[in-house]
Amino acid sequence: MAEHNDLQAPPEQLGTVDHHLAYLKLGFIAEQYAELAKHAAHKTWSHVDYLAKLMEGEANLRRDRATKSRIRLARFPVIKTLEQFRWDWPTRINRLQVQNHFRLEFIKDKANVIFRGGVGLGKSQPGNYPCRTQRRTGANHHRP
Repeated sequence: MAEHNDLQAPPEQLGTVDHHLAYLKLGFIAEQYAELAKHAAHKTWSHVDYLAKLMEGEANLRRDRATKSRIRLARFPVIKTLEQFRWDWPTRINRLQVQNHFRLEFIKDKANVIFRGGVGLGKSQPGNYPCRTQRRTGANHHRP
């Protein structure tokens, strides 16, 4: 598990792979490739499977970082999660239906969800949840 912050070190000092990974800024792969190689050898993965796992980890890390950056740049006054939603107010709410919408199946179906109700009931809050939900469920509403 290599972690190198010195991008100016010559390749012979860092090792060729580590040097290239540092230059390409592939942090996840740099940290995980050696350990995952042992695991892949033990499980007799193909080279493509091993590479796919490394790339999946790198892509997930970058996706999470991009989501955090977008949330930070949006300057939301308070970040709320679905776990923080007050289910006791409003008193009449179909909790199972609302929670089902956070599985994001409607996105795959290319459908819309409309929340309707009076002022102050928290209709706008669900708009803050999908990016966090996609990380938990693996759904990705950014893909075509």
